[in-house]
Amino acid sequence: MRVIMIGPGKDVVGGITTLVEVLVPALEQRVDLLYFPTVYSRPIKESGRFSGRNIILAFSQYLRFLPVLFRFRPQVIHLHTSQGIAWLKDTFFIFVGKLYGARIVLHVHAADFDSLYGSRGRFFQWYSRWAMSLSSAVISVSDQWKLRLQGIVSARKVFSFTNCIAVNSFPAYAANRTIDQVRALFIGSIGKRKGAFDLLEALGRIKSRGLVLPIVIAGYEDHEGNLDKARRRIEQLQLADSCELPGMVGGDKKAALFASANLLVLPSYNEGLPMAILEGMQAGMAVVSTPVGGIPEIVRDGYNGFLVPPGDIDALAEKLFILAGSPDLCLQMGKRSREMVEKLDVKPYVDRLVALYDSL
Repeated sequence: MRVIMIGPGKDVVGGITTLVEVLVPALEQRVDLLYFPTVYSRPIKESGRFSGRNIILAFSQYLRFLPVLFRFRPQVIHLHTSQGIAWLKDTFFIFVGKLYGARIVLHVHAADFDSLYGSRGRFFQWYSRWAMSLSSAVISVSDQWKLRLQGIVSARKVFSFTNCIAVNSFPAYAANRTIDQVRALFIGSIGKRKGAFDLLEALGRIKSRGLVLPIVIAGYEDHEGNLDKARRRIEQLQLADSCELPGMVGGDKKAALFASANLLVLPSYNEGLPMAILEGMQAGMAVVSTPVGGIPEIVRDGYNGFLVPPGDIDALAEKLFILAGSPDLCLQMGKRSREMVEKLDVKPYVDRLVALYDSL
């Protein structure tokens, strides 16, 4: 079976790239796979905007794709997409693939339903329904998102594939260690949506209670100036001795951060199913997050972590305070995370995916 998979290039930081890096090596053992990168880098200033630069970039993608399509002759086109301008841009691949005669698998990674569909105008909603109806199958990243997508496209076309991880590629750091001091890690975009600024406020409240939680807050700024804003707030809250802000990380540096921490914090306002949480669970970390998107499907409140309402800084501070003062509890929750993520290994994921391709 010949499959073209379309998604971001390897240097584009984000959850889709992380999933693709896990998925492609396993999937290419089962099908004749060609991965087509839409973009090789993502300038922060231009990301998600309707601009001349992005229009030129979109047309360059289309021109690169057409000869690949006719040379490779795929039976299936698997398209990773998100929301907003990115979703509109990606509909081209649906139309061209449909005209070519390939089966279209639309893999929706959107975090915010309103940005994808809910608060959009009537024409945008009609256009989205029509574009999605041309696909042969729509993949959601969680059961919660499956229900939402079934409100846009025929329910029989929507399949829930909880994001996967290559479990054995990452050591279970919590399995053979004790914890003298809880160390936390936030990894995601620095901005409002992922709750980075709420986290800083919560850390300030923990310190005011006489407890310090060492933390690394890693990631790119989702709007220009957010890193500087975060640094200023760290200084104001007198957290400089315990809070690191290294910016984007990857490769060995990213792996080292997971190895050195035992608590993952991601207080997001909306999500699909963040790969950062799966990576934290893979490393054997307790998780503090919010019950949005598919997160409640992998984080059980009080079992392998805690869930707090988005934007509730008091609740976030309280749960962090509990775990920072209870290393044994944090270790126990981390071991449970590792046990739970074993069920989300990439091999059974690929088995299901190839079966879906076959059925089309």
